[in-house]
Amino acid sequence: MKKIEVDLVRTKVYNLLKEMILNHELKLGEKLNVRELSEKLGISFTPVRDALLQLATEGLVKVVPRVGFFVTDVDERFIRETIETRIMMEVFCLENYFERIASSEELLKIKEEIENVESSLKRDLFDDADERLHKLFIKASGNELIISLYEKIWDRIDLVRHLNERYIVSNREHKELIESILRGDKEDAVEKLKKHLKNVEEETIRNLYTYEKG
Repeated sequence: MKKIEVDLVRTKVYNLLKEMILNHELKLGEKLNVRELSEKLGISFTPVRDALLQLATEGLVKVVPRVGFFVTDVDERFIRETIETRIMMEVFCLENYFERIASSEELLKIKEEIENVESSLKRDLFDDADERLHKLFIKASGNELIISLYEKIWDRIDLVRHLNERYIVSNREHKELIESILRGDKEDAVEKLKKHLKNVEEETIRNLYTYEKG
C-alpha cells in the first residue's frame, strides 16, 4: 500500500510540474530549485526530484550535472527541428494512409469541434481539436513504432504550440485541410498540411522573440 501511495504522489507531482511548464508558469530556461518546489507543493524532496528526472526524459526539463534542473529553453533551432520532425511524420502518414483518414468517423467529429471553435473562439477547444487532428494522421498508420515515436515528442510539440497565439488562423487552416481530405484531394491536402505546419513554425518563432523580450 505504501508503494502505491508513493507512486500516486509521484504521478501527481509529475502532472502538476508538467502543466506548470506547458502553461509557462515555470519560464523557459528557468533554474528549478528542488527544495523550493518541495516547500511550495508541500511534499518531500524525493517525488519532486523523481518527477523532474522523468520530465527530463521527455525533453521538458534539462539536467546539468553538478548544477541542477532547468526548464528546457526553446530557441529557433528547437522550433524548426520540432516542425521538421512533424512534417516528416505527419505528411508521410497523410500521403500513405489517406483513404483511412478520409473515411474515419473521427475526422467528422473533429470537423464538428473545429466549427465549435469558430463560434466560441475558445482556446481549450482548439487545443483539443488540434491534438486530435494531428494525432489522427499518425494513428491512421496503424504502425505502433510510428505512433510511439510521435507520442514521445508530443510534449515537445505541446511546449512549442503554447508559444503560438495564432489559433484562430490555425483553426481555419485545419478546416480547409479537412475539406480537402473529405473531397478526396490528396495532393491538395498534403500541400495544405505542409503549408500549415510551416506557417506555425514561422509564427511561433516570431512569438518566441516577443516572449523573450517580455
